[in-house]
Amino acid sequence: MDNNNSSALFRRKYGSFRRFFKMLGKAGLPYVWIIATLAASVLITQIGVNTTEYSAKLFSGNVGFATVVLPYLFFTILSLFLGTLSGLVDSLCTVRIDRNLRRMAWRKIVKLPLRFFEDNNPKELVSRITTDVTSVSQLLMQVFLRILTTGYSSFVILQRISTYSGALMWSLVAVLPLNIFITFILGRMRFGVSDLINRRNAQLTGEVGERTNNLLLIKTMASENREDETVAKRMADAYKAQRANIWITGLSGPMQAIAGVLQTVVIIMVGRGFYSDGTLELTQWIAYYGFAVQLTNILTTYCGYWSSFKNAQGAVDRLSQVMDEPDEDINSGEDAGTVSGGIDVEDVDFAFGEKVIFDSLTLHIPAGRITAVVGPSGCGKTTLLNLIDRLYPLAGGRISIGGRDTGDYSLASLRRSIGYVTQECVMYSGTIRENLCHGLGRVPDEAELDEVCSAVGILNYVREQPLGYDTPVDEGGTSLSGGQRQRISVAHGLLKKPDCLLLDEATAAMDINGKAGVWQSIRTRMTGKTVLFVAHDAQTLSNADYIIVLRGGRVEAAGERDMVIATNDYCYEMMAGGARNG
Repeated sequence: MDNNNSSALFRRKYGSFRRFFKMLGKAGLPYVWIIATLAASVLITQIGVNTTEYSAKLFSGNVGFATVVLPYLFFTILSLFLGTLSGLVDSLCTVRIDRNLRRMAWRKIVKLPLRFFEDNNPKELVSRITTDVTSVSQLLMQVFLRILTTGYSSFVILQRISTYSGALMWSLVAVLPLNIFITFILGRMRFGVSDLINRRNAQLTGEVGERTNNLLLIKTMASENREDETVAKRMADAYKAQRANIWITGLSGPMQAIAGVLQTVVIIMVGRGFYSDGTLELTQWIAYYGFAVQLTNILTTYCGYWSSFKNAQGAVDRLSQVMDEPDEDINSGEDAGTVSGGIDVEDVDFAFGEKVIFDSLTLHIPAGRITAVVGPSGCGKTTLLNLIDRLYPLAGGRISIGGRDTGDYSLASLRRSIGYVTQECVMYSGTIRENLCHGLGRVPDEAELDEVCSAVGILNYVREQPLGYDTPVDEGGTSLSGGQRQRISVAHGLLKKPDCLLLDEATAAMDINGKAGVWQSIRTRMTGKTVLFVAHDAQTLSNADYIIVLRGGRVEAAGERDMVIATNDYCYEMMAGGARNG
């Protein structure tokens, strides 16, 4: 094992029980199923005690058909039936817990602010919802519930042995800790390496997912060999962690087997001594041995669950960290209804970590007009749109629409009322119709879809498809061209029928004629409404009525389009470059 792996085996900081139970409280456990599992275990324990004593009578030569054989058969069959039923209830309870935990985790993830995903790889969150959730449910069912059932079973068995001899019971108790101690040490080691495996697998999942989504870039940059080496390193790290786990698992079996043999020998010697001096009758001696084997098996099995406990602690820690993150309160505040009017940014402060983006930024976006925000990369154009949509909290200042502070509205209602077409053109795997109607809260009819799609120039493409609007779309819209994705994104924004529309390079991937047609449609459909868009080229900038120039997080110029173009060097060069390119 390498040093990194070996150091992971004996981690000192584990997940908190307080956080664990707090998380379970949010999940909504199937308490009826849990109680049913406990009740079945209690009943099986009582039946098991009777079965053992009747089997002892059989082995001692008491073969009375009515008094021994029939009761033995009855309790044995009943125990098998209840054991099968208990296993089904236990499994059903486990999968219900998995389902509830996954619902809880996903509900939390979608409500986390964007800044969380900037500090955490979103693809690694897949492991939180799949692998880690399974570990947490196993922790509950195989550890905490087993504490109750194992404790009860051990108590009942020891109590029954004490009726034979109190000294015999305490002698048995004295020889049990050896296997428990060995399993405790192995469980601690397995926790560290299991947590390491989960973390390495999550990193590998993130690396593979990111690169499979960017194969076009890899191909165009001819970086296959470099990317192969990068992912291969993650695979090697995962392999080393799995190799360490194989060593620990391989050694744990023989060690526990040796401990079990030693315990069995001691148990037989102790019982034999009590039988020899007449303390125990033959039937009691046989029953004692049966009970001792049961108790040893129960505790050995539970020690195996202890290993599950150590394995699950890392999962609890990772999942509870996500659950402890503050989420966005999307419903607190007034209903925005339909927001309209000019947008005022007043003394706004904002930073990404140590990097200050805006320092007392103040600007005005006029109502009922099309405003372009331009400036060099990194000046805060996209950030401004994100702040208007309240995708990030302000560090200071306020933003108002129509004179009303956007902070007075609930996030959900504000975002529903604003149309925002982002530069990523996010699309889901599904159909064209599903992507057009996503999040609208209503189902547009065919006529409305045709009208909007015609306005953005995508209707002909839709009609050419055999399934029309029900044509499948791959994840991320990879089956569509960049221009087609942008047209569908703009159509989706227009279907919201907003009085305030934000566009972040929404037509950058379209050809010249396509841009002109889409912007003409936007101007027609948004007449009298407020439009704010980010522009990087002369053709797009020519659609603006009003221009705001940002540089270094401050307003360098703002005003009517012709005036700003004539007086601002940045805009003048942008338009002149566009003319030369044309």
